[in-house]
Amino acid sequence: MSATTGTGWHGALEVRSSLTLWGQAKEALVPMAIYWVWVLYAYGIFVLAIAVTESIGGDDIAFLTAFGLATVGGMLLGQLCAFVGVRSWVLVTLGALMWALFFLVLAGGGYAFMSNQIVAAIVIAVVFLGPVAMTGGLWSLETNRALWSTWLPMVWTVGACLIWIEKKVGIGAWEQGAKHEVWDVISLVMFVPSVGLFLLYLVTRETHRLATWKRGPTAPLTPKIEERGVSRPRLTIGGLVALMALAVAVAGATALVAPYLWRTGAPDEHGPETTASGEGEREPTQQERNQGDRKGKQGDPNERNGKPKESDAGPEVPGGVKEMMKKMGEAAKEAAGTLCSLITVAILALIGALLAYRPLKRLFVIRHLRDPLWDVAPSTRIDQCWRLVEIALGDAGVHVRPGEDAAGLARRAAPVLKALSPVEVHGFADVAEVADRVRFGLGVGADDVAIIERFSRWVLDTVWERLDDKAQIVAMYRGV
Repeated sequence: MSATTGTGWHGALEVRSSLTLWGQAKEALVPMAIYWVWVLYAYGIFVLAIAVTESIGGDDIAFLTAFGLATVGGMLLGQLCAFVGVRSWVLVTLGALMWALFFLVLAGGGYAFMSNQIVAAIVIAVVFLGPVAMTGGLWSLETNRALWSTWLPMVWTVGACLIWIEKKVGIGAWEQGAKHEVWDVISLVMFVPSVGLFLLYLVTRETHRLATWKRGPTAPLTPKIEERGVSRPRLTIGGLVALMALAVAVAGATALVAPYLWRTGAPDEHGPETTASGEGEREPTQQERNQGDRKGKQGDPNERNGKPKESDAGPEVPGGVKEMMKKMGEAAKEAAGTLCSLITVAILALIGALLAYRPLKRLFVIRHLRDPLWDVAPSTRIDQCWRLVEIALGDAGVHVRPGEDAAGLARRAAPVLKALSPVEVHGFADVAEVADRVRFGLGVGADDVAIIERFSRWVLDTVWERLDDKAQIVAMYRGV
């Protein structure tokens, strides 16, 4: 069931709701505020973790500022899109195009302009974080998208906790098997409130959804008065206490389970290689031992020439953001061919879907209506045959009006059928009467199914054979 069918509401506002736009905005204010508090808290602890564990310089400040502005600006734009009714696929497509364009630029050697740290910070924040923040803001107010919107604040929360654990607590005890000892008081203080805000946000979103659903255009029983006091859905003090207790329980269970799911990352380029269990340096292979023995016998050529070994000067320091952009450009070049092929296939698939979807759907629907693919009840079969009549009349230019019965459509369509076919149309009124009788639950006659089947096929074939080529193409792309 779609969001619109199930709730009568898709975004933050619904113009056909019995609530005023201002009333709907007030209903959306609480989940909006909770979501903003949660995201800002998560980003705040992320910045705090970096500030405490690292020596922040000008480049770090530029990146953190750009990330913060992209987060706030993207959320604001996404929630504005929710209020004006922009659908998810629009922002998702925009974000995918931004990412693809950025990698294509890098693959073409465009990473040179990213050597400036400020430019790199702005571009990375806008291109990569901007779409994530926009979709988070949109989904924070869109029906059935609440869990999707939690990805943005949880990224900042998990990032802050991992940075603190790695830099301040250390993973020595974790590598020795004491998995739970990676947590300390500070990391738990970062994590538990975020889980509490997560649950509080979901509760307020559900309260908002329920209140708006009851006022939506497809609500089964639209209330005539505004609910106040105990009749209005709300979170009580007792419910809030229970929610916080649940947050502590969920955070505790996550803190116990998560360390057992973590693994060590790839070894540093110049550091010692470690095994998956963290047991220290790996053993050299026999080939490496032989090479070392030969080198010891022959001596190092630099030492024979009086030159220091390269290792004496220390490891080469990478060039910061410029080096990172260069590596990203090289990776993008390697993936450019595959990316271009995927984009080409996606574009061709989209064009094919646009060209073939409606004709194929029409062929399948008409095939099923003419001769059902499975057994159906007589009343259902009569409805299917009349639907076939409606499709044929729509091809002839006689479309069903909202709320129109079968008899009314037959009266309007009779002159059109007479003009199309030299054979006089008999029984149209009787068939329409059968369709109306079954539609309103007045029973099915013994010969009703056979009569309407024969008539519906005759109408469909008669109309189609008398349409010219242009009219048939238009009919194939007409929605059925």
